[in-house]
Amino acid sequence: MRRSIRTQLVISFFAVMLPVVLFLIANNWYAKNVVHDKVSETYRNTLDIFVGQLDLYMEEINDYLYKLAVLDADVGLLAAFPVDSDNYVLTKVRVQNKINRDIGFYNLLHTVFIYNENDIIFSSSGNYGQVKQLLAQEAPRIAAQHRQMLDGSWMLWENDLMPGRDFLVRLTPSENNQYIGAIISISDILDLLRIQWDDDKIGESAVYSREGVRTADPLSFTDRTLPIANLPLLDTPYQIIGQGENRHLVMIRTSSMADIAVAVAVPEKQMLQGLPYFQKAVYFIVLGLVFLFSMYLLFIQRTVFQPLHQLINGMKKLSLGMLDFRLKTTNTVEFQFMANTFNNMAEQISNLRIGMYEEQLRAQKNEMKQLQAQINPHFYMNSLNIIYNFAVLKDHDSVKKMALHMADYFRFIMRVNRESITLEEELKHIGNYVEIQKFRFPEKLECIVDIPERWRTAALPALTLQPFVENAIIHGFLNRREKFIIRIHGEIAAADDGDKLVIVIRDNGVGFHPDVLDRLRRGEELPASESSRLGIANVVQRLKLRYEGGAGVEFDNDPGGGAVVRVRLPLPAELSTERTADISVIGEADDVQSVGRG
Repeated sequence: MRRSIRTQLVISFFAVMLPVVLFLIANNWYAKNVVHDKVSETYRNTLDIFVGQLDLYMEEINDYLYKLAVLDADVGLLAAFPVDSDNYVLTKVRVQNKINRDIGFYNLLHTVFIYNENDIIFSSSGNYGQVKQLLAQEAPRIAAQHRQMLDGSWMLWENDLMPGRDFLVRLTPSENNQYIGAIISISDILDLLRIQWDDDKIGESAVYSREGVRTADPLSFTDRTLPIANLPLLDTPYQIIGQGENRHLVMIRTSSMADIAVAVAVPEKQMLQGLPYFQKAVYFIVLGLVFLFSMYLLFIQRTVFQPLHQLINGMKKLSLGMLDFRLKTTNTVEFQFMANTFNNMAEQISNLRIGMYEEQLRAQKNEMKQLQAQINPHFYMNSLNIIYNFAVLKDHDSVKKMALHMADYFRFIMRVNRESITLEEELKHIGNYVEIQKFRFPEKLECIVDIPERWRTAALPALTLQPFVENAIIHGFLNRREKFIIRIHGEIAAADDGDKLVIVIRDNGVGFHPDVLDRLRRGEELPASESSRLGIANVVQRLKLRYEGGAGVEFDNDPGGGAVVRVRLPLPAELSTERTADISVIGEADDVQSVGRG
């Protein structure tokens, strides 16, 4: 595979420096991982203790709720008395005094309540009015889902009346559709968590649901918050969250008693601040090497790459034919020599190409002159003999017509030095030629032209169609008793390089000989013993030179007999708007011209 000098230099640099850089980076990466593992291990142990203590608190509260629901006689009597009876009121007072006393014995317990469909008895460390309104709204909904808490688990609930919105709730069923419940505020857990982790000013903590959605912010210690809203709860020792300066090492522990997870995040920059300074030097070493190599490449760019680029650019322009391009000389001796050599070579190529172009023009002029000189002596002598015979017979009208047609015919031949003529002029010339031949073959020859007037303004090289008509008469009209008919009509053909105007010349003669047709299709030269065949070769060659492959000639035999020649020419821009017109089907009488007898 080919490579530039610049690419080879870059590859060499990386081949030498890449192992060193990879070693430094790997060493830095290993040191970071060691710090991550050790720090996460320490924080995980502390987090395990905190979550375990939290689960222990919830187990103690579960035991307390169970004792109230099953063993407490007053709680059982509440369901036995009507709500408006004195016994119910006295029992309610005794129960209220008990839960007011007991709520202070349990850590994190926010509210204890007894709920039935007629009444709610509760004791809370929070705002009495807000807690009463909260229980009135949520107690029926919580009771409807009490079966999800039969295994002793706590449910995560939310209500705007609760400080911090989120709270844990536990419900134990008693007799006669009566429920004993407790509430733990997430904000209280967060306050306890923040007190513990804010002591060292490093760790930041938060509580999440099992779905990874962050719960309430604490009501105190709100100077810092965990920078993660939705945390993926992965079963890994730790996670790396964030980018750049905001990267955090996150440890997560899930409670076994509730639908919550406790997360602690430690900023990575706090962990790595005690690492040796050589780890930071790794980046400076890499940047220094890259800077030195960049300066070296800049020097090479100015002294080597830029002159080489100019040389390559000059070669490309020469290949595209821009022979006036010249290189600028530099201060380097070697490139001065290369620039001077290139400029001399470009000058020589320019002179040589100009000479070749002039020679080609002369060859084309000679070819045109040769074409003009292709006056078939047999045709000329036969025409003179016909005029002589008419004169002997004193058929002066035929002599006049024959003389006029011959004059027009040879006048056209002598004026074909123009680059192009109209299709109308070419058809008139064909008409003169056919009329002259009709004097030789009376009532045996006819030429029908089926091209509308609007297309006859199209330009084409002179003598493009006439040689094919001449060839048809000479080679196709052999020993035929019926009338020999030549038809000329136009078609539209779509092509990749634009629409084409196709002039089709067909006859009802013997057609092309298979060998001749095969050679014509392959573009091989034919014997130049006759002017008609030489004319065909000239037409094909001139179309190639004139349109550079945009035009061509196709040869074929009609299955019903006769030869078919299709001359494809680029459709003129001014006629392209009539693309939809199919000129091969013309029904108007004035669009069909039959070349008759004068």
